[in-house]
Amino acid sequence: MSQPCSVLVPVKVTGAMIVSTSVLENDYGAYLPNKAYALGERCISTVTHRIYESVSASPNSGHDPTLLINQFGAVPWWVDQGPTNLWAMFDGYVSTQCTVASPLSVTLRVGAFNAIAMFGLDADRVDITVLDSPGGKAVYTYSDDLEGSDPPDYYEWCFDRFKPQTDFVGTGLEAYNDAQVTITLSKVTGPVKCGLIALGDMRPLGLTEYGAKVTPQTFSYVDVDKFGRTTIELGANTTDMSLVAKLGISDAAAVYATLKELQAVPCVWIATDLVDYSPLRVFGLGTPTLSFDGPDLCTVNLEVKGFI
Repeated sequence: MSQPCSVLVPVKVTGAMIVSTSVLENDYGAYLPNKAYALGERCISTVTHRIYESVSASPNSGHDPTLLINQFGAVPWWVDQGPTNLWAMFDGYVSTQCTVASPLSVTLRVGAFNAIAMFGLDADRVDITVLDSPGGKAVYTYSDDLEGSDPPDYYEWCFDRFKPQTDFVGTGLEAYNDAQVTITLSKVTGPVKCGLIALGDMRPLGLTEYGAKVTPQTFSYVDVDKFGRTTIELGANTTDMSLVAKLGISDAAAVYATLKELQAVPCVWIATDLVDYSPLRVFGLGTPTLSFDGPDLCTVNLEVKGFI
């Protein structure tokens, strides 16, 4: 294949980085320390941007849901129900999707970045504009349909099913310390969904060799009752990836430093950015091995555990 292998190291998005958005954080009311919450009542935290449900049969008052002791202590008061709708696309998981009526628009200032990745998309179109500073000049624009079928012949053009593109990767952006990016996802019918937005530093890892593999994984399971009746309980799914990349000895120290830095850090791992190989880009945890094979050659063996 001999295509550039790279990793996108995402910037952790904070509330201060969100300039504007069409998604309101109003899933439930904000937590009030003096309020008595009934069993099953929910609230959100504007600090953690997560949803909490009261699991107490007696009035639940004065127990901060963001404190772990109030979730896992001797008397549990709250259960974490996941991120708010707005923060579902910034929580580091693809399966938690932000869902909103079209269009979904968000403007961010995260500092310098040179790449954008989005996963878990359910939209017809994406529009991206990057300014070198707020109110400055546009240094990157992208507008296109999220169409992944690209039929090769007349028959497939007429009869093959529509294959929506569920992820997007934009690379080669110029980095500016005060850059501002606006991302808009739109859809003609139904709500727009986005599982993950990642902006950060794209770093090279070498050249990917042919033989890279992706393995779909499912958390569904088969249940058989005492009468032999079988049902399939559907669960989330994800994708694992494995690859081998080659690099010169002069790049080995920099690549090793990157791989060491990214231990236990969820990242976007990209075997190639060629359109036909789009499955070979996975968000998850990488487990690498760097071998020194000779005076001028090194090999990266990479296993990526995809995140749901």
